[in-house]
Amino acid sequence: MTLSDKTAIVFGCNGNIAQMICKKLYDEGYNLVVTDLKKEQANIVASEMKSTTAIGVDVRSENDIKEAVRIALNKYKKIDVVVNCSRIALFKEAVELTEHEWDTIVDFNTKSMYYIAKAVLSTMMENNAGVIIGMTSKTANSGPANLSAYSASMNASIGFLRSLSCEVRNNNIRVNALCSGFIEHEELVLGAELTENEPPDKGIYIQFSPLINVANEPEALANMIAFLASKQGEFITGQAYSLWDDDMTYYRNLGQMAEF
Repeated sequence: MTLSDKTAIVFGCNGNIAQMICKKLYDEGYNLVVTDLKKEQANIVASEMKSTTAIGVDVRSENDIKEAVRIALNKYKKIDVVVNCSRIALFKEAVELTEHEWDTIVDFNTKSMYYIAKAVLSTMMENNAGVIIGMTSKTANSGPANLSAYSASMNASIGFLRSLSCEVRNNNIRVNALCSGFIEHEELVLGAELTENEPPDKGIYIQFSPLINVANEPEALANMIAFLASKQGEFITGQAYSLWDDDMTYYRNLGQMAEF
């Protein structure tokens, strides 16, 4: 079954997780708008999917996000699904973090959720329908060492999305978060670039449990997003889902560098 009358916007299309989400939504038949801080990356993703629109967007800019929403509405007339995959990370002790580093991480990861929701809610409310999904992280629960700003931003994002879900549930708008079990290399590279730190070596990522298969998780997260956006997921809102459990406390500080 195709959904060619529906449109999705994915903010932050770099990294394996975001690219898998874009591909899944495209395969489900959505008209697709993909954005990234680096327009060339959005172009690469869009080039693999016919008629997909690519836009350069800095999610720290409310004007950039409004312009992306305007372009999507002009081309496709409505927006049904919005997924924010924009995340950056910096592996650094809290005592060493500068105010600029803290603010950059929080603005990119959390304020972007607010800007994006604000930009799409009026059109979704008019249509009395819509789905907003934020890609967050298991760090919101596990709080690993050397990722305090990242963990704080993920907690704040989940809190915002859950509160928002209560505000818009009578408008038939569903809002959820997904919590990935690892931080991608691309998040670390962009985090280093925007905070003027040395980028990590190629192939480095951070995972939070030996129980997950990092190579398989992007596809699983993409499948979960497709479900949450579908008719089958129409009664799910205000949730923060992850694909594995970390209740055993000795996993909490397992965050470690590894090669992907």
